Amino acid sequence: MKLINMKNIALTMILVAILGVSPVTVFAQGDGTGRFEERKDNKQIAALDANAIACIKTAVVKREDALIAGFDTYAAALKSARQIRRDALSAAWDKTVAIERRAAVKAADRAFSEATKVARKTWNETRRSIWNTFTADRKACNVPTVSSVDTGSSATDSSI
Repeated sequence: MKLINMKNIALTMILVAILGVSPVTVFAQGDGTGRFEERKDNKQIAALDANAIACIKTAVVKREDALIAGFDTYAAALKSARQIRRDALSAAWDKTVAIERRAAVKAADRAFSEATKVARKTWNETRRSIWNTFTADRKACNVPTVSSVDTGSSATDSSI
């Protein structure tokens, strides 16, 4: 029984975040016929209609799927860089002359460093692009300004 109540609370909080309204509004009493609902602090907020909710939900899912795909690409690039570095270091240690070995190790490290910089730069550009697309999608939904907390994003993602 306790697990079911925790699930209901968690689902309610997720719904609150997606809708972009405060918990006070969600649990407020009212007839629900107006476009606006009144909160306990007497401020009015816009109630979202079903189309706006569906639109923002689609935009959020699109954003999250793109972030997952972008991160998968970033992780694959890092994995590849590590594998290439491993092979280059292994080949470097096949060299019997110390000067050649040192040069090969340094070259492997430089190549790894460059590959990780490129991967990180690409990831950051991808993230920015995803967030710009999300912002445009959100605006197309005609939803009032939605904070990063309301759309389920982290502070680091929304600061781009």
